[in-house]
Amino acid sequence: MSTLTVWKDRDPEAMRVRGMYAGRVDVTGDPVATAARLAADGIQLARLDDPVDLADADGAAAVAALTVIRELTSHGIAVDWSVGVPEDGWRPLSHLYPPATVYAGPAGDGIAARWRDSFHVAMCGYRLGPGFMEVRDRRSGTFRRLVIRGPHREKAIAPLLRGVRAASLPPAVAGRYLSADLLHQVGGYVWWTPYRIRRWPLSSTIP
Repeated sequence: MSTLTVWKDRDPEAMRVRGMYAGRVDVTGDPVATAARLAADGIQLARLDDPVDLADADGAAAVAALTVIRELTSHGIAVDWSVGVPEDGWRPLSHLYPPATVYAGPAGDGIAARWRDSFHVAMCGYRLGPGFMEVRDRRSGTFRRLVIRGPHREKAIAPLLRGVRAASLPPAVAGRYLSADLLHQVGGYVWWTPYRIRRWPLSSTIP
């Protein structure tokens, strides 16, 4: 379970204005629906109470938090969060809203700075078309475009959006998406990393 504290503005001065604080939210169900509701309510900033621990052997709590952060990022909501991550393990998450703190020993501050500097809208996201899903990924610093076709693609990906036990995935599905870096594993759980692109960015640097 992830607990969020939310505001309707992200500017530190404006956050103190009456009516900007919007309370606390326990994310106990569907992270996709919860983030959509927060966006509809005008939330601009969400603070995650607990650090995300990528070394957690179980992985359920970390994956639940990461899916929430992915969905908030998708809706353009800023996220105040922290993460414990191996020094070379932050790149698969670099499309998520940058954390305030990275716990990675002496390298933590440098990783946090590189994360902030490299982050941009639609860094790794997908959009749906008639008969296909297109994924655009720039996490590695180069542009990759993947097209997933098939009549059951959305049904197959729906549970992955919310995080599932790795053991529950058919080997062919796990192998296909893990090798393409579309799934990320923490402990015994995996989750779908790209977020849905809701507004196409107007920038010559983002194809």
